[in-house]
Amino acid sequence: MIDTRHLLAGLNAMSRAHTADYFSDGHRAGAVISASYLCRDMAVEDGVAEILEDRMAREWLSTPLFAPLPDEQADPSLIDRIVATMADNVDGVRQAGHNVILPSLALKALRDVPEAVTPGRVAGICRLVEAFERSDVPLGPAVDLPSSDDPVRFAESVLGEFTASTERFIGRGQGWSGHLLTYGAALTDLHDLGHHALARRAEDGFHQYLRRIRLGPLDSDTPRPEHDPLQWLPLERAYWEHKSGGDWNLGHVLKYPYGFYRLLALTEDAGLRQRALTAAFRVF
Repeated sequence: MIDTRHLLAGLNAMSRAHTADYFSDGHRAGAVISASYLCRDMAVEDGVAEILEDRMAREWLSTPLFAPLPDEQADPSLIDRIVATMADNVDGVRQAGHNVILPSLALKALRDVPEAVTPGRVAGICRLVEAFERSDVPLGPAVDLPSSDDPVRFAESVLGEFTASTERFIGRGQGWSGHLLTYGAALTDLHDLGHHALARRAEDGFHQYLRRIRLGPLDSDTPRPEHDPLQWLPLERAYWEHKSGGDWNLGHVLKYPYGFYRLLALTEDAGLRQRALTAAFRVF
């Protein structure tokens, strides 16, 4: 069963990611944390957690990236260092928002595994945040979105943009659409964790990300085949039993569902929920 051991393993990997391939290793760390919360917080069917635990064990958990770290004394005040580092590196679009997406997952895990708030882990997570550089992306007109202070309206606006984005990028890859989910969920998580000022400060970069998405595909967006419509969705055991492929290398197969269902759980508009569920196969 997925439990706090997996959160701790994800945090270990998150703190090591900067030492090698910060982007790919940070993704894998975030995928394990995302899977933990998908199974803990969402209404997954019986057997889903066991399937994911087995696959993560085979793919990642036995690798040095996820190995235990030396014992250190925990210091809850060190959370402030991560928040301050994020605030110093939150402007602009930084590699599809991973400067916010990944450390927000780490902060959520550290809330639930407070003994993991150690100097070594915190220093590594801060180094990871600093590794993400601003991306020079074209931007469309300014956007007017509800503030992330209002979680329901914000989640509904993100899911509305998501459904439009999946149509816009048909045949050109859905990475922009998928990361819209994880980026939006990250801002929501920051508010839930009490980091309201940081979440509001991160909104500018999120808006810039959305301004890029609204331009649609550019020449740099490589044509990619679309996913086939799905008979099942990630909360169902059959999805994981029958799904082949998926991006287990970077863990999008786990991070996108977490972001999607995190936002969907807040949505009160039944019509929007159905439209989002109908479009979801494009990223799942």
